Amino acid sequence: MKKIVVLMFGVLPFVAFGQKEIKPNVANAEKALKAGKIDEAKAIIDITTASQEFMVDKKGAPSKNAAKAWFLKGVIYAAIDTTKNEKFKSLAPEGFAVAKESFDKALQIDQDKTPAFLTDAAGFPLMNDQVNAFLAQSYFDKAIKAYQDDKDYKRAFDFTEKTMYFIPQDTSVLMNAGVFFAPAAEEFDKAVSLIKQYHAKGGKSADSYIVLVDIFYNKKKDTQEAIKLLQEAKKANPTNKDFAQTELSIYLNDKKYDVAKQMVEASLKEDPNNNDQLYLLGRLQQEMGESENAKKTYSKVLAADPKNFDAAAMLADLYWKDAKVEKDKMSALGNSKADLAKAMELDKIYVEKLKIALPYVEACEKISPDDVNVLYSLLTIYGDLDIQASATRVKKRLKTLGEEVD
Repeated sequence: MKKIVVLMFGVLPFVAFGQKEIKPNVANAEKALKAGKIDEAKAIIDITTASQEFMVDKKGAPSKNAAKAWFLKGVIYAAIDTTKNEKFKSLAPEGFAVAKESFDKALQIDQDKTPAFLTDAAGFPLMNDQVNAFLAQSYFDKAIKAYQDDKDYKRAFDFTEKTMYFIPQDTSVLMNAGVFFAPAAEEFDKAVSLIKQYHAKGGKSADSYIVLVDIFYNKKKDTQEAIKLLQEAKKANPTNKDFAQTELSIYLNDKKYDVAKQMVEASLKEDPNNNDQLYLLGRLQQEMGESENAKKTYSKVLAADPKNFDAAAMLADLYWKDAKVEKDKMSALGNSKADLAKAMELDKIYVEKLKIALPYVEACEKISPDDVNVLYSLLTIYGDLDIQASATRVKKRLKTLGEEVD
């Protein structure tokens, strides 16, 4: 968000303003506001804006101070809406509605777009943009509290929408509103609108595209729009590898293997050594049941990039599944002499296949030593291979990471 300039309004203790007659006077309302006497400021500004004599000139047009009066009323009611002082807050339970109406009237009257209606504590002009920025920050602070502390996502989004009234062009607020606040409040259509406004203003956040794709693919079941957005995302974030993987995942989930194959082959034709596309080819082959081809492809990826966790994990998974076939066969046997003999033969095959899988799981640990899923896989393999020293080491590591291991 752009830097917020704080208004120089002093906040003083609540002071009753007595029973004297209140007359229309913008200057007095502003003075009361600066003194922190929000109740007095409200009483004066309400009388002022209700006064036909003050607000309308002899020709029936808005008076010279009408726009300022409405603007000041907007500030006062927004202050009531955002204050923590319950005495002041009770003056107008729905202060924003009045504030918005007042600001709109000020804008409607002020065709010349006066840059400053109010002054600060020192008497210097206080730019309207500064006032808007201050009020926006007040509402946004409430949005964050409702979102993070209270987990009240509907209320948080309501405060965010109020924030955007004051700074509708702020790309940071648009992005946060569309990516976090609106989806959390299950306002998916509004999330789409806000993110598209953010993109129209040049925003390229990867998160914004991720949320849009999720909404269209998983919520709206609009695969075509999701794919279109992924194409845009890849152009906006050319170094992000996740979008191509997401696109392939959609094709695989929808069983569009021909489209997936065309996508990967076209990319590899342009650059046969593109490791990212080779990995996607491996995923495609794996999905299509071509396990041996997938192993070869993932091995090429890992040879070119020994720290590629995804390729190592896929190889570990494929070779573990090979071993698990033998383990499942053993589990299905009975207790007869013949079954026990068969189990011994299968166990030998199982051990040999585990030994093949082990280096790939160990490679995963080297790349990501705190991945508990990898550590649990290692613990299983070391246990079945009776490598006790290594199993003990892994148990200690898991306990260090907060896992409960026997």
